[in-house]
Amino acid sequence: MLGGGGLIALSLIVYFMLVDPAIHRMSQLDRLIPRKERELSELLKLTQEYHLISGTIDSLEKSLPVEGNFSPLSFLEENAAKNQIKKNIAFIRPLTPQSHQSRYREVPVEVKVEKVTLAQIIPFLAALENGPHPLRIKRLSMKTQFSNPDLLDVTFLVLSYEKAAS
Repeated sequence: MLGGGGLIALSLIVYFMLVDPAIHRMSQLDRLIPRKERELSELLKLTQEYHLISGTIDSLEKSLPVEGNFSPLSFLEENAAKNQIKKNIAFIRPLTPQSHQSRYREVPVEVKVEKVTLAQIIPFLAALENGPHPLRIKRLSMKTQFSNPDLLDVTFLVLSYEKAAS
């Protein structure tokens, strides 16, 4: 009877110390499998997206003009003349260029156009962003004129990019 009790006690100790924790851990891991598979598929999607964006950035950097080869001021004036709003330009003011990781420079230019209609300014802004050079309108402010609400005063910041000189 003592041997049988010892055998039962030993089997209960083995079960609660080894078998039950192993079964519990296996069921826990079985529940984690679907979540880890979703995380893996998400990681693969993010990897593909990263490679796509990285390729786009590389191609954009290759298309950037070398420092000094492109003048955003003359490009803005040329587009203003094409869109017949050159007479409405109050100022075109270059700001201090900023270097980014010594690979390229961001050249900001502030522009103010006065007494234009919305139909005049939209093609001008579209021509800037869709032109052959990588330009971006960062900040745009439009105010109606007090004397004539059909006319706008437009102030915007245009960023051009160029390769930094090595």
